[in-house]
Amino acid sequence: MTDLDTADVVQHGERLRAPKVRLRSPLGVWPVALPAAAIAAVVVATTAAMRSWPYQEWVRTSAEFHQQNTFTAPIAAAAATYVAGRLLPPSRIFALPVAARAGLRTVLPQLGLLLAAFVGAYLLGFVPLLVVTVRGAEHGGPDVPVVLTGVLGLVLATAVGYLIGVVTRTPLTAPISAVLLFGTAVLGSTGDTFSALMPVLYVKPLLGSVQSTPFVVYRLAFLTVSTVAVVWAAARLLRRHRADGGRVRGLTALLPLLLPVVMAVPPLVSKPALFAYETEPPRVCRTSGTVEYCVHEGHRSRLDVVVAATDAVLERHGGPAPFTRIYDEALRGHPVDGTPVWRPDRRDTVLWVPIQPASPTETRPVQALDVLSGLAGCFRLRVPADSPSVEIAQQLGRRLEGMSTAGNPFSGLPDPAVRDWIASHGDRITGCALTEEDLPRR
Repeated sequence: MTDLDTADVVQHGERLRAPKVRLRSPLGVWPVALPAAAIAAVVVATTAAMRSWPYQEWVRTSAEFHQQNTFTAPIAAAAATYVAGRLLPPSRIFALPVAARAGLRTVLPQLGLLLAAFVGAYLLGFVPLLVVTVRGAEHGGPDVPVVLTGVLGLVLATAVGYLIGVVTRTPLTAPISAVLLFGTAVLGSTGDTFSALMPVLYVKPLLGSVQSTPFVVYRLAFLTVSTVAVVWAAARLLRRHRADGGRVRGLTALLPLLLPVVMAVPPLVSKPALFAYETEPPRVCRTSGTVEYCVHEGHRSRLDVVVAATDAVLERHGGPAPFTRIYDEALRGHPVDGTPVWRPDRRDTVLWVPIQPASPTETRPVQALDVLSGLAGCFRLRVPADSPSVEIAQQLGRRLEGMSTAGNPFSGLPDPAVRDWIASHGDRITGCALTEEDLPRR
């Protein structure tokens, strides 16, 4: 994997030729460059939707570093298997057990070149998203341990693919590596059972939550130990190969793989907590009328949008708001005085609203509409969805939102008439007890 060029050097008045070492693959550039380009292209393409968000969150960008292992890890593993399968048949001089370079002196240069290309391409693919996040994020910075989890996931995938190539000594097993690594990504995305062992999580964190420190530390330790064990096993196995047609003797070379197996037991027996609420999240608040609005510092630009949309609904409603505080879900970790969740019998209640860049709903105060229209009461009382009371609550909600639809008994009514009707039916609205007899007459 090294090419020795020469350079002119002057020493004691004489010109000498000193060696210069350059990394180079005996297979040429394409077996490494093509998968590296594919890795970068996949990251750029699959993060395009994130780059179009109206604002960014560092917690989501940081997590994306390990989520992108879903498709990039199979590419890296398959390419590593192909390279190892091409370089390590029994006919290769450094693949023989009698060769001076057999073992780590062969594995490290070959695997090092692959890792430099693949990890470099992986990070390069994230540059557009990082640029957008630096410009659009309103709070915080990258979570380095979480980012490192994704990088180590790709490193481990490359090492596993290389080991498969060492074992099989043929590039034809590259598809097996791709399927194996994609299967592990799917396994990690099915739930939290294997989350401590797989880079890909089944759920992404939201602003206001963080990946718990013990969870992240264990993942980093597991990925590191697994990578070392796989490289160690590949080196031991390469030294034990015999030029006898490719058969492998001495399976004790694979004993280092027991290390990750042992480390996998504790999180399978006792699943660690994946996320924790951010402690004392910074918030920005504003009072409009009788309602206090608070959002996470990372959602500062959304505060005016939430206030304007909710105030418009309250104006159409007319009556006193049954809630006094509307808080961003990202503030769940912040101590809240009074009632922590909405209750119809308490005005010091908190109405929690989700604010997410992936699905911006700030212009539609859904939670406030549900409360004001009585739909929240229907949910609380578990009234069947096909009940006339639920249908009337939905129609009232659409009218309060300013939507005029055909067949809606509240459409066409002026705002003062809607306010008067709401004032006279307040208890029945809250209790999801409206019937067709209660509808306004024209």
